[in-house]
Amino acid sequence: MDKLYLFKIGGKVIDNHAALQSFLKRFAALPHPKILVHGGGVIADQMAMKLNISTEMHKGRRITSEAMRDLVTMVYGGQINKSLVASLQSLGCDALGCTGADAGLIRSKRRSPEPVDFGFVGDVTEVRKDMLIKLLKLGLTPVFAPLSFDQEILNTNADGIASALAQALAADYDVHMLYCFEQAGVLLDVKDPSSLIEVLSLRYYEDLLKDGVITEGMLPKLEECFRARKRGVQHITLAEASACLSHAEGQSFRGTRIEL
Repeated sequence: MDKLYLFKIGGKVIDNHAALQSFLKRFAALPHPKILVHGGGVIADQMAMKLNISTEMHKGRRITSEAMRDLVTMVYGGQINKSLVASLQSLGCDALGCTGADAGLIRSKRRSPEPVDFGFVGDVTEVRKDMLIKLLKLGLTPVFAPLSFDQEILNTNADGIASALAQALAADYDVHMLYCFEQAGVLLDVKDPSSLIEVLSLRYYEDLLKDGVITEGMLPKLEECFRARKRGVQHITLAEASACLSHAEGQSFRGTRIEL
């Protein structure tokens, strides 16, 4: 079974130009089939401030008004996605920018307004894996913006997009799902880099949740990691972007591995 590396990068990685270009250069050189999923919350928040559109979060997830949906469609699906594709093309990597609406790759259902009304937010219901596999077999590298669709474009958490893609492809590839962000991995104390949890089991994760150690932006990441792990994705890592690349390159690295 062929390996497939699925990287998810967030706004804080994207916002650092030098670090992003270094990441893309190494990512483009990976010989295996690969997919890139990106967020961009930092840039979206900056643009929202300029346009006087209010930003609201709940437990690490964005509440999306109609105005915010239109903004993230422009920022995620346009500015960020096409900049990443252009950079990868310049590095000799045939990249294809995608949202869930393109070729019906990722369908979703608008989230119920109860108990929290998240607005124009979609939860993934289906990945059109046959079309996705065709793209991969053509040698293309899909670059996904965190947008899905259900008759209309819906904002969708990038961690959820990555997890859904990994789950859909787990029967056809040896999927390695790599969540890249600014920390070394999951930390017991966010202020102490030496408190890295190298292996996070489901039981340990549940204990940390009860103790209030896992909060805010880490919540959706780990929810999606364990959902994917339960559904057949064997290799899941959270680490700094450079460490995730080292893993894909077959080098030693430091990060958090998800196990059941």
